[in-house]
Parts: sequence; C-alpha cells; structure tokens
Amino acid sequence: MQNQNKTADLLLDAWLRLSSSLWNTRIVNTMTFNEAHVLGILLRHQEQEPLTATDLIRRTRLLKSQMNKLLTTLEDKGFIERERSEQDKRMFRIILTDEGRSAYLAEHAGVTAIMEKLITKLGEEKAFSLTRDLNEVCGALDDVLSDNCPN
Repeated sequence: MQNQNKTADLLLDAWLRLSSSLWNTRIVNTMTFNEAHVLGILLRHQEQEPLTATDLIRRTRLLKSQMNKLLTTLEDKGFIERERSEQDKRMFRIILTDEGRSAYLAEHAGVTAIMEKLITKLGEEKAFSLTRDLNEVCGALDDVLSDNCPN
C-alpha cells in the first residue's frame, strides 16, 4: 500500500510538472491555450458536420460558462461564426473562418517547431513511445474520472 501511495505521489508530481510547463510557458503567442485548442478542434472537423458549443464542451471539458465566453472572444476576433441550425433553431453550429484558420495555423507552426525540438532531444523512438503512453494514460484517466463523476 505504501508503494502504491509513493507511486501515486510520483505520478501526480510528474503530471503537475507537465501541466505547469504547458500552461505557464507561452507556447502559443497570439491567443490563449483554450482558444488555440478550440480552433484546432474546429479545423480538424471542418470537412465534417459543424460542431456545436455542446460538442466543444464535451471535447475540451470546459464549463459551459467558460465555453460561452471563449466562443464570444473568438467571434469578436473574427475567428469563428455562429450559424443557427436549420433542424433545431435553439442550436448554433460553430464555423471556423478563414481568419481563424490562418491564425491557428500560424500558432500551430510554432508549436510544431517546439515538438520537433522535443523529438530531436528525446529521439524518435522514445517520442513515439511517450505519445502512445500518454494516449493510454489519457484513456485510463477518462475511464477513472467517468467512474468517479457519473453524469
């Protein structure tokens, strides 16, 4: 039991260090991390049915109030447009504008350069293994959190 607690503490310390590095270091320069995250999601889904605010909340795990403020900011910047759904007039679909696409791609290029330096430092094989492991951790965490926080 004591080893499990020590492992839990070590995992938490590593997790917090990674989180702090990502959140406290400005890896995006002209927008917030959440703005870049939402624009990236919209870009990856632009060939599919447009997403709603509810879809974005589910994918980002932001609170509804946070998402509404974020979408208003992105709309004010001209990065997105809200389009009322034809099927359900209460629902708005979120559309990425050309300006939003360009702003995101400029930020993405900078983040990609950082990732390429990280891959060079770690080595291709270790970076790939880390990617696989982080995806596994995220999936396991999703399972644990959904078990502890039923909707």
